[in-house]
Amino acid sequence: MKIEDLKKKLGTLQSFIYFDENNFLREKCSDEDVIQNVISEFESAILKWSNPFPLEDLLFFYGTIGNLYRIKGEVKPAIEALSKAVELSEGNNQISNLIRLGEALKYAGKHQQALSKFNAAIDQCAKQENSQLLDFAYQHKGKCLLEIEEIGEADECFRKAMDLRVQKGDESLIDSTQRALNFIKRYGGLE
Repeated sequence: MKIEDLKKKLGTLQSFIYFDENNFLREKCSDEDVIQNVISEFESAILKWSNPFPLEDLLFFYGTIGNLYRIKGEVKPAIEALSKAVELSEGNNQISNLIRLGEALKYAGKHQQALSKFNAAIDQCAKQENSQLLDFAYQHKGKCLLEIEEIGEADECFRKAMDLRVQKGDESLIDSTQRALNFIKRYGGLE
C-alpha cells in the first residue's frame, strides 16, 4: 500500500473522532475497531516497506500511529511512537510532535511532563519566530491546565490561542477554542 493511500484512510476517521464534553474535551473515538484497523494498516506498511523510509514518511508514520493510539486510549504505545517522532524531527515537525507527545502524556495522567512538552513547543515557536503552530501549543496547554484545575492559567492559554486563531481567520479553529472557553465558564465559573 502506498503512503498516499494510507493518508486517504485518515480522512475517513474524522466521522469517528469527537471531543468529549464530559471529559475536558478530550478526543475520543466512537468505534475503536475502525481506528485499530487503520493503526494495523500503518504498522503493517512499516514492516512491509522494502526501501528505507524517507525521514518525512517515517515522521508521518510515527506521528500518526502515536496520535491514533492516544485517541483510542492506549497511551503506552502512543508515548513510544510520539517520543520516536520527536527524537527524529526538527523545525515544524518537532513542534507538532511535541504537542502530540504532550497530549499523550496528558492522557496518561502525566500532566507535569505534558506541560513541559507544551512549553517546549511554545519555546520552539518563539525561537523559530513561527506562530503557525503556537495557537495549537497554547490550546493544548490550556486543556492540560484545565485538567489539573489551574483554571486561571488555562483561561489565559485559551485566550492567547483565540487571539492567534482570529488572526488566522480559521473558523473551525476559532470554534474549537470557543468551545474550550465555554467549557471553562461552565467548569470553572470564569466569565
